[in-house]
Amino acid sequence: MVEAGLLVTGDDIPVPYDRFRHRVTFPISDLAGRVVAFGGRALDKDAPAKYLDSPETPLFRKGAMLYNGAAARKAAQQGAQNGVPVIAVEGYVDVIAMVTAGYAATVAPLGTALTEEQLALLWRMADEPILCFDGDAAGHRAAYRAIDLALPQLKPGKSLSFAALPQGHDPDDLVRSGGPGAIADVLAGARPLADVLWTRETESGRFDTPERRAGLGRASMR
Repeated sequence: MVEAGLLVTGDDIPVPYDRFRHRVTFPISDLAGRVVAFGGRALDKDAPAKYLDSPETPLFRKGAMLYNGAAARKAAQQGAQNGVPVIAVEGYVDVIAMVTAGYAATVAPLGTALTEEQLALLWRMADEPILCFDGDAAGHRAAYRAIDLALPQLKPGKSLSFAALPQGHDPDDLVRSGGPGAIADVLAGARPLADVLWTRETESGRFDTPERRAGLGRASMR
């Protein structure tokens, strides 16, 4: 249990204790559906960490897995002919809300920014998965980081779309306040990677001279 990350021990800890005590726990499965780790959300609002994941173990590498990956892959395969979207959101509760709203092929990174391995998993499920981030500055930064991650990995037929949630909302509270229709509206407004990349490169400057346009060209070639 210690090796699997369920118990915490150490030289100064006489009795190993439950890592996820006083938390709602979420099972994390590999793509075969086998539970390999857990995530826990604190019940105490004053807890030092709101969310806590299992540590890296022989069974679990955080950056190589997606929460709800097995169920989402199955839903994507079964719905491939009907255009079922593969969607990545930020957290466990957001995934649960999206699945409840009818989007079964929804996953989340495990408490970190999207990794190359997680992006590869998304592309195995769909040619153009949708990244659905909060509509605030942090959400914009997450989208831009995902673009930088994806650009060197792009291949013919593989890309990303980006859906921005309303300011101050995450999928969970948007489903609660607006129902599945509110999520459908957000996803309908998803923008392709090239569009979001252009916005990023042009949002902070003017390009009304040859020199400024040349500077934009150099930036786009980085």
